[in-house]
Amino acid sequence: MASVIKSMSTLFVMVMVSLFITTQVMAQQGPRAVPVEVSKAQIRTMAPVSWVAGTVVSFDDANISAEVAGRLVEVADEGDQVKQGGVLARIDDVLIKSDLIVARAEVAGEEANLTFLRREVERLQRLAKQNNAAVTQLEQTLSQRDASKNKLEAAKARLQIVQERLDRTVMRAPFAGVVVRRAKRAGEWVDSGDEVLQLVDADNLEIETTAPVMLKPYLTLGQVLMFKTDRQQGTATLRAVVPVADRQSRLLRLRLDITDGEWLAGQPVRVALPTALPQDVLTVPRDALVLRRGSSHLFKLNNDSMAEQVFVQLGIASGDFIQVSGDLNNGDQVVIRGNERLRPGMAVSVKGGTAQ
Repeated sequence: MASVIKSMSTLFVMVMVSLFITTQVMAQQGPRAVPVEVSKAQIRTMAPVSWVAGTVVSFDDANISAEVAGRLVEVADEGDQVKQGGVLARIDDVLIKSDLIVARAEVAGEEANLTFLRREVERLQRLAKQNNAAVTQLEQTLSQRDASKNKLEAAKARLQIVQERLDRTVMRAPFAGVVVRRAKRAGEWVDSGDEVLQLVDADNLEIETTAPVMLKPYLTLGQVLMFKTDRQQGTATLRAVVPVADRQSRLLRLRLDITDGEWLAGQPVRVALPTALPQDVLTVPRDALVLRRGSSHLFKLNNDSMAEQVFVQLGIASGDFIQVSGDLNNGDQVVIRGNERLRPGMAVSVKGGTAQ
C-alpha cells in the first residue's frame, strides 16, 4: 500500500513539473497568432449614388401585324426561335395569285397594243413624207401611242402592287428573336394592321430607367453604372439620355447597354445613379468592416503584426468598396477575413504573406 502511495506521489510531482515547464515556454513564446487575410486601404475615385428602379428590356421588341387581309394558314408558336427573315405567319394567297394573273395579262395586253401603235406611227410617218397620209391621222396615232404608254405604266404599277400583296402574305421576322405571344391563331381572319404576334430579341438587352432632372449634370454618355437584383449584380454603359423630361413625373428617360451577366427581358433591377461629381476618397473592402449597433470599426496591422482597432465613419459605397474616415492612411493593411475573432492587441499571421 505504501508503495502505491509513493508511486502516485511521484506521478503527481512529474505532472506538476511538466505543467510548469509548458507554462514557462508559452509565456516566453507569447499568445498564438490568429490567422487572417488582409487587403489595403486605397484612394479611389468615387461618387455618391442613388438607387432607382429600372427594367431589363430587349433592344428589339415588336408587335408584328398583318399587312394584307386574309385567312391565316400558319402562325409560329410561342417560344419559337426565329432567325432574321424567317417565317412567322402565312396568309391564304389563292385570291391574290388570281389577281396577279389578271394584272400580268393586263400588262401583256398593253405592251402588245403599244408595240402595234409604235409600228403604226412609223408607217404613217413614212407615208406623210410621200404626202400619202393625212397629218391628222398621224397626230391621232401619236396620241394613241402616248396614251398606251401611260396605260402600260399604270398596268405595271398595278402588277407591282399585287406582287407586293402576294409577298406580304408571308410575314417574316425583321430581326432574330423569340415569339413571346400570339394574338391570332391559324384559321382566323385578319385585316391589314391587325396584330398577329409579338417578337422579342432575347439576346440583345438593355436597361430602361428614369432619373430626376437634378441628376442630369452628373450623367455622361459612356458612363459605366452598376445595377443589381437581390441575387446578382452587373455593370451597364449609359447609351442614351433623352433630353426631355416627362411633364408629370419630371423624370428623364435613360437607356443603358448591359456589358456582362445573364439577364432576362422584363427583369426588374435597381440602378446606381451618381448624385454628385466623382471625388478621390479613402476606401476599404466592405469585408473589412465590423458593424456594431451605433458604431463601425475595422482592424489594421501595426508594425509588430498586431491587430489595432480603428473606429471609422462610413461614406460613399460602390461595389465591393466603401469610403471610410478615421485613423487610417492610404496603403494601411486592413483585415478582411478573420476579423470577427480579433480583439485589440492580438497577434496575427497573414495567410499567404503580406498583402500587396
